[in-house]
Amino acid sequence: MHEYYRKNEDRLKKEMDSYFKLIKLELEGIFNKSYDAIINEVWEIYESEMLENFPYIGGDDVSGTKNLTGVYYFIALALAAKAYGLNTNDWGRLTTTCYERLNTQKPAFVRKMLGSVMKACATKMLRKKDEKNAINAARYPGSFETKTLNSDSTYAVNFHNLVCPVYNFAVKMGYEEYMPYMCNLDYVTYGAMGLAMHREKVLADGDDCCDFKFLRRGEPVPNWPPHILDPNDPLK
Repeated sequence: MHEYYRKNEDRLKKEMDSYFKLIKLELEGIFNKSYDAIINEVWEIYESEMLENFPYIGGDDVSGTKNLTGVYYFIALALAAKAYGLNTNDWGRLTTTCYERLNTQKPAFVRKMLGSVMKACATKMLRKKDEKNAINAARYPGSFETKTLNSDSTYAVNFHNLVCPVYNFAVKMGYEEYMPYMCNLDYVTYGAMGLAMHREKVLADGDDCCDFKFLRRGEPVPNWPPHILDPNDPLK
């Protein structure tokens, strides 16, 4: 285990708990045991399979570290819950429910305001992030690499994830079946801000990048079922 993850174990466990409390009743029904026992069971998997093997991609100096550590709380949950009869699709729906509850904690008008600000200002901020990610990736190969494209009359924001350590770790560890559900959570996060995301590519579907394109006009699409898994989805 890299020293960064070792030093932050307590913080990461508390963060896992903050997510799972949002679906506490559902988890107790699935596992048929106390919530504290569930957290400990999932944490044991997370610690042994994830923390022991995570690559170091820059720690607290890069926002992508939180993406990496956070996604795998839910994959550790999938592995634990499988023994209690929860299949991958039902786990994906439960994870989506958790994210829906998380992303709607702020009042709707605040979320819409954040979405409007992102449409207006994101391109400039994302270009700075591209530069920071490139420097970080040169130091820590396999870290997030991004490319921000010009906005146009259709898309207010358009950027690509070119390298994703979340996906690469899934391939390394054999967790690919969970990736389409995790990638679909982007629709939950941005949709809660009133942003209409139009995605045509994801690394988890064999594409060369994950694209994030936000329409200037349009309503968010439904969060479920996962768009990546539907070959007839109009967004693909």
